[in-house]
Amino acid sequence: MRETEHLQSPPQVSITEAELTTQAAKSLSQERKKLLGLAIGVVIFMYIAHYTPLQAWVLNVQVWKTYVRELGGIAHFGFVLACAIAVMVGVPRLPLCGMAGLVFGFAEGLVLSLCGTTVGAYCAFLITRLGLKNTSISGLNKLTWLKEQLVSPTLVRVFWVRQLIVPGFALNILLGISQVTHRVFLLGTLIGYLPLNLTVTLVGSGMGKSSLTESMTQILAAIGLINITAWLMWKKRA
Repeated sequence: MRETEHLQSPPQVSITEAELTTQAAKSLSQERKKLLGLAIGVVIFMYIAHYTPLQAWVLNVQVWKTYVRELGGIAHFGFVLACAIAVMVGVPRLPLCGMAGLVFGFAEGLVLSLCGTTVGAYCAFLITRLGLKNTSISGLNKLTWLKEQLVSPTLVRVFWVRQLIVPGFALNILLGISQVTHRVFLLGTLIGYLPLNLTVTLVGSGMGKSSLTESMTQILAAIGLINITAWLMWKKRA
């Protein structure tokens, strides 16, 4: 009864929404710092790779990319399937996004990583709905504050929670035991994954370029993108 009153109180919902937005903006700001460090590391590595014996690594990547292109749809389906299974069991999605960009390039890598990570999250969500809905999950005790905000999450809230520095596996379980609809979960997850998937895929694609200029251009674009995204979220919070 208290929980129902809490959800029906406009002032309390408004405050909770603001708190969630603030937490999401802070989380993205922390992720931005990590991605900036990653991008700088990749820039240094690619510069060294083009002017030292490590250039063989660049050539090997091109060979693998050619091989993947020859496989066509089999490679695409295989990656999406492997990515979905990995995310479903709790593997962090961002390294998979970087791998997608490295192997498939930016555009294909982004589409494949979004498909694979969203499908994997949805599978974990379905498993929770089918098998854990009425089960107490001890590992989520520290996320009680978040669970309270996800009793009946909207599309906007699903988007914001996807920006939090919380394991995706935990979020999938919390959403699975909530009252969120399948459509809201899928759309909110897809849109929520987009900012970081896009950025990391762009960095990965930069590592897969044979031209140093193209590598630097994509990595700098990724840095600009994550900074703009973080600024927009802080502006939204304000």
